[in-house]
Amino acid sequence: MDNKVSFVEKIWSQKINRVLLLSIGFSLAIITFRIKRTETIGYIFLVWNLFLATIPYGITQVLKHTEWARKSTFMIVFAFGFWLLFLPNAPYIITDLMHLKTKNDYIIWFDAFMIFVFAWNGLLMGILSIIDMYEIIKKRWTIKAAIITVFCVAFLSGFGIYLGRFLRWNSWELFSQPIALFQDIMTSCFDPAYRFKTWGVTLGFGSFLYLLFLFFKGLLTSNK
Repeated sequence: MDNKVSFVEKIWSQKINRVLLLSIGFSLAIITFRIKRTETIGYIFLVWNLFLATIPYGITQVLKHTEWARKSTFMIVFAFGFWLLFLPNAPYIITDLMHLKTKNDYIIWFDAFMIFVFAWNGLLMGILSIIDMYEIIKKRWTIKAAIITVFCVAFLSGFGIYLGRFLRWNSWELFSQPIALFQDIMTSCFDPAYRFKTWGVTLGFGSFLYLLFLFFKGLLTSNK
């Protein structure tokens, strides 16, 4: 029975990955068209942001399809740490809508659509990655541990988005500037001048991510 379930999950995962590749290819085609049409590369950062968004999904995919890693508590915890560090990059692309600045109505609507497509791909990979991690933790430990972990991860990602967009911190700066990052975290959480924005962004994005996780998890389970 377990082999049959694993086979079904593998086929389903392959279908999802094919659709993801098509969707990512579509976003790259759109930005290529814009570059040729406007002869500018002002939005090329979207490609980098989308690449960062693929990292957490790549981590859970490798973990999901590597049996010996799934059976190792150390490997799961180690992978989880890096996964959580890069996960906020997935929904972060939504905030790139702030870059919409042009007087040309045609271009601004095209740019809005382009950013939406990139944000959709990043958000989709982020949610699918969370679902993967949920399944990994559930199988390795318990469903209760998986639920609690995902709930906390959603709001930690919301806080990560705040750190990235408003304080301009990058994931790897946890290692290069840990003390300065810790000071900014403390100030953001407890200084009255920053608390409202900090908790507003954290709770807003965190709730949104958790609701999307519940929706897609239910949808994928139903389709399976």
